[in-house]
Amino acid sequence: MSNEKRKAFLDMLRKMSKKGFYETLEFVCEKQSVHYAEILKFDVEKEVVKTRSSVTVIVRSLLKMGLVERQVIDSQPVRTVYKPTQKGLKLLKYLKEIESL
Repeated sequence: MSNEKRKAFLDMLRKMSKKGFYETLEFVCEKQSVHYAEILKFDVEKEVVKTRSSVTVIVRSLLKMGLVERQVIDSQPVRTVYKPTQKGLKLLKYLKEIESL
């Protein structure tokens, strides 16, 4: 593994180990298509994190890492949904395998 790939791997591992990242990715993957409000409600009700700003940081980070994608639906009103990417689904699968060890 090149130094660049190793650094990216370690960065992703660090972020996924932060509070709320794994649970939020798991929720989005299970639902397959969710609105921000649903993610917010899940994270706050399950006490994954306590604030809207924390949820926003998590969702933006998952987007930046390429684990979820944001899709804007051209309707009235305009709707935005978050969906897992193949990378996100694959990572979650591997994390669940590790979790079961």
